[in-house]
Amino acid sequence: MTTSYIDEIKDRARKLLELIERKSSGRAILLPVTKGFGVMEVQAMLEVGLTAVGESYAQEMLGKAKLLNDNRLSWHMIGGIQRNKVRKLSTTVDLWHSVDRKEVIKEICKYRKDSKILIQVDMNGRSKQGGCPPEEVPSLIECALLDGVIVQGLMTIGVDQDMEATKNTFAGLAKLSESMGLKEISMGMSNDFEIAIDYGATILRVGRSIFGERPKK
Repeated sequence: MTTSYIDEIKDRARKLLELIERKSSGRAILLPVTKGFGVMEVQAMLEVGLTAVGESYAQEMLGKAKLLNDNRLSWHMIGGIQRNKVRKLSTTVDLWHSVDRKEVIKEICKYRKDSKILIQVDMNGRSKQGGCPPEEVPSLIECALLDGVIVQGLMTIGVDQDMEATKNTFAGLAKLSESMGLKEISMGMSNDFEIAIDYGATILRVGRSIFGERPKK
């Protein structure tokens, strides 16, 4: 990994931080998505003041957390949650972004009752990336409350290559979040995070705009 590459990603992160601060008036945070990259990229984010990072795969998160062993880091699980991986992740994950089933809530609760979660919502019925229908959100919140799991907010994914549908998705999630009295709204990635800011996002999950394309495996 070259020094120039590390300097470049740090510079991109700083510029994004400035843009997000300006556009959101400090409401939204930048969550760098480090899946597919290594510990040097995570360390670079720490050096620009970003202590929360997003990962999609259990083994990748656990490997990086072990190698870095830095208590400043807050690990966000943003990918699909496999119930058989929850136990291993329970002591590492600080915020679960993609909870969409009662079974997952109960599994998370089994290992850590005060876990913090976001409920992933499929706002348009077109997503193949998980999420519950909007009408199921109240029952999932109730399930979490009964089990002692803390619902901090909602999460969704925009519609690829359809900005109008993405705007409708983000607007709908923001309205649903407000109606539920929830604080956090996780939406927006590299290609649509500025739209997400306009619709009230508080967590922006950005990878490519910081790190470039992921290495081919």
